[in-house]
Amino acid sequence: MLGKEVCRQLSNKGATVLRAGRASDSDIVVDLSADASPVFTKPFEAEVLIHCAAAFGDNSHDGVLENIRVNISGCAKVIKIERQAHVEKIVYAGSVSSYPEPGYGAMTSYGFSKAEAERILDWHTMIHGKQFCSLRFGQLWDTEGRCCAHQPWFGRIIAYASRGLPLNMPPASGPRNFMHISDAANLLIEAADSRLQGIHAACHPTDVDMHDLARAAYVVYGKGGRVSIDANKPPFRKVTFHHGDALFKELGVYPKISLPWGVTLIRDASTSESFGPLDVD
Repeated sequence: MLGKEVCRQLSNKGATVLRAGRASDSDIVVDLSADASPVFTKPFEAEVLIHCAAAFGDNSHDGVLENIRVNISGCAKVIKIERQAHVEKIVYAGSVSSYPEPGYGAMTSYGFSKAEAERILDWHTMIHGKQFCSLRFGQLWDTEGRCCAHQPWFGRIIAYASRGLPLNMPPASGPRNFMHISDAANLLIEAADSRLQGIHAACHPTDVDMHDLARAAYVVYGKGGRVSIDANKPPFRKVTFHHGDALFKELGVYPKISLPWGVTLIRDASTSESFGPLDVD
């Protein structure tokens, strides 16, 4: 989702974009979860490598193994691409989940694996005289509904509000933080085009309560239905979102799309049917 938006924006700026991924028509065919080495379809060099790929496994045994295999071990393939293409800078789409959360429970295996990836890539670029930076985003969303794979409750809110169905939600232990992929991609590109190095908080300036978001979505769609809070449901996990104000100031770029406006964008794009699921554990 994010990688496609980065490619689109770079192409619109007139940059030459080389795509690396599992699709057979990629310029570099690579699967971070497999043993095979990256396959270059032709020789080329690149100035910057923007790394957006990740596994989103949970804390189960299989989820931990998936995160280790893709997010950590997969760095070996990223480094191989960087070396073969003579890349001078790696820009990484990090996660707010990689910040320690004292008092909120242990870091998830996803956040841990993303933090380890940052350490590996930072170390590698440092010893080779290259540059590395990571932007730690919160929750990313889009207008087409591709975000639902990783943001099921966001997808469920849009699905229920657009259909006028009653929605029972868990209680909230704290707010959430969403950024549209167009804003996130723009930040990655600006970071690539700057001298920015190191790890940076990149969450949207405004947090949102999930219940308020749901109520706003019902108002936008105006199809009836209501939002209720079920105290028997496990509450949304508390997370501290590290806002990217310092990053935005340094890059001179600020997020443009607010979440309330975003719900209207989804409605007007007639993509609501792509959002879901109607049931979330």
